Amino acid sequence: VDLFQKMKVLTKEECESRQHILHDHYTGTVDIEAKCLVDMINQHIIPSVKAAGVGPLSDLEASVGTLKAAIAEIHAAEDSYKAAQLARVLRLETMVDIRAICDAAEEVVPANLWTLATYKELLFLDSHTSVAPENETTFYDE
Repeated sequence: VDLFQKMKVLTKEECESRQHILHDHYTGTVDIEAKCLVDMINQHIIPSVKAAGVGPLSDLEASVGTLKAAIAEIHAAEDSYKAAQLARVLRLETMVDIRAICDAAEEVVPANLWTLATYKELLFLDSHTSVAPENETTFYDE
């Protein structure tokens, strides 16, 4: 801060403002990611596990509560730094653990009941399509 002030780049107040903005930006990003994960679990993973009759259903239901509690704790934080610290734990610890539960569900649920795209489908999308688009140009002789 002293260097910025000495060089007349930023004042102490401007540095603190930037710090709060960066904390809020990070916290907001994690908040969106966590809410997206809650939606994915509620709208896709839990229904797929229920339809299959196999998988870690109780763990998935508990993970939704864990995520919602962590989000509420972030919103209740007394300052932006504390909120960012809580967001870090949510993103890099809690969500990683919950991801493992979701992966375990994906392993046991039959593919025809799994409503989310798999890694194979995402990475090799072009190999899963059997019909070429009508306006696609062929660059080789068949």
